[in-house]
Amino acid sequence: MSRSRTAAATLTPWDRRAVLGLALGAASFALPAPTLAQEVHQEALTFIRIGTGPSAETLYGLGTAISAGISRPPGGSPCDEGGICGVPGLIAVAQSRGGSLQNIRDMRDGLLESALVHADMAYWAYTGSGPFSEDLGVPDLRVIANLIPVSLHIVVRADSGIDSIRGLRDKIVSLGGPGSGTTRFANMLLRLHGLTRADIHPLSLPSGVAADLLVQGEIDALFEMGAPPIDAISELRDEVDIRLLPIEPNALQTLLGFFPFLRTAPFNPALYHIQEEPFKTVKLGVQWVVRSTMDAALVEAITKALWRSDTADVFNLNNPGHTFPTVDEGMEKGLIPFHPGAQAYYDSLLPSG
Repeated sequence: MSRSRTAAATLTPWDRRAVLGLALGAASFALPAPTLAQEVHQEALTFIRIGTGPSAETLYGLGTAISAGISRPPGGSPCDEGGICGVPGLIAVAQSRGGSLQNIRDMRDGLLESALVHADMAYWAYTGSGPFSEDLGVPDLRVIANLIPVSLHIVVRADSGIDSIRGLRDKIVSLGGPGSGTTRFANMLLRLHGLTRADIHPLSLPSGVAADLLVQGEIDALFEMGAPPIDAISELRDEVDIRLLPIEPNALQTLLGFFPFLRTAPFNPALYHIQEEPFKTVKLGVQWVVRSTMDAALVEAITKALWRSDTADVFNLNNPGHTFPTVDEGMEKGLIPFHPGAQAYYDSLLPSG
């Protein structure tokens, strides 16, 4: 399988377009035309790094679409003249990371200007709890937009004989990628189903690696948070018959009581061409976050470009089976405040008076 994609992944057409745009923007500095030189001189060049996830996961697809949608290198034609509808002078670059925890820490340490993160990590960073209880939290974390929610997948081979979470006793199980919040949910779910980590053989593997090992029979199950259909699991289903394990109803309700950012969501195995009855699982949001110190005018311009450019078209084209959210979904209030710049844009959409 070729699922274990890394930073060396093949560029999509939209990735190439973004790279070409950057190259053309850089090349424009050498053009002799006086008017273009004046325009480039007047536009301040701003770089923004967006931390995403592994290239086989939803956060990466979101990040590449957003970076293409909000960027407009110096010298580009304005939106109303048929050009790019991004922020003038802005170059945004999506950078693959191991997951939400690393994204937030890198943003806190100045290695990223913004990040796409699961709502659990955002909440824990903002409140200084969870994995940030003995670490430096990020109380000035702020949200630009709410994006596609992710759902918990628990996958086993159909021929494994495992038909419930309780059946994972003595099995080799990947509890999510290194540094991901999935491991915390997995540990809690094990306890709620009468198991502890000592009752299984736990591993922390990226989704692509875990899927490969499940095909090879080297692990028995994997936990993964993602917006269905997750590419790695779809590709896994193409190679071997799989089963998705449900969460027992009582355990599901208890889990919701422990984590305020979790919601229930219907899950239809038919998304993976599996003939099983739909069931309920847990979901949590994906949020685009920055720190409150980022310039409010810049964030307002970025937020406007996010929703008015072709970001949604880029994402939907390159991620079949997924749909970019609407601005109404993106501006729903959650547990963490919006950045003042983002809030200013959303306020401008509300009816006056």
